[in-house]
Amino acid sequence: MSVDDIFEAVAAERLAIADQLQTLSAEQLAAPSLCEGWSVHHVAAHLTMPWAVSAPTMAMRVLRARSISRAIDGVTHELAKQSIAEIIDSLRANAHNRKHPPGLPRAPLTDLLVHGEDVRRPLGLHRAIPMSASRLALQFVTSGRDRGTYVPTSRLGGLRLVATDQDWAWGEGAQISGRSMSLLLAAMGRRVALPELNGAANLLEARL
Repeated sequence: MSVDDIFEAVAAERLAIADQLQTLSAEQLAAPSLCEGWSVHHVAAHLTMPWAVSAPTMAMRVLRARSISRAIDGVTHELAKQSIAEIIDSLRANAHNRKHPPGLPRAPLTDLLVHGEDVRRPLGLHRAIPMSASRLALQFVTSGRDRGTYVPTSRLGGLRLVATDQDWAWGEGAQISGRSMSLLLAAMGRRVALPELNGAANLLEARL
């Protein structure tokens, strides 16, 4: 799949998330997401970070916080001061924004797929994720190209992941099988997806 195709998938997910956010009540927006300490509104705000925060600014925040995760959390809480209408408008206006970490064009797509589920699952909502998009994200998180910033390098070692809804598999060792999005969410540390997997899911659970 070409880079153009990847960013068309990114645009589709941003627009889908914006459309879904538009339908939510104030109570739903304030509900906890799957991200600890973040509401649905926080996750929505976080998705605007690629264009809302420059790379130099983010680097300074990381140095100041002495932690990537703490820096991201602080920036997210600041961005969440925007109204949901402003966040939705920003997602739509930047649907085709191609900003991404150097050499990692699949990173924004992975972020969108996982955070989209961080919002939907606690609210009992559903989106049929295109197989091509989930495949790209699975390829990214198993490639090791993120150098442990998305998935710790030790998390998937000695495991074989097998998708049951498309022709995709990766790794060697104890097998874990399930739907593509369930595999992706579990690989990204979302325990909610573990009961949806078959095989040696307990080995992955012990590493989260």
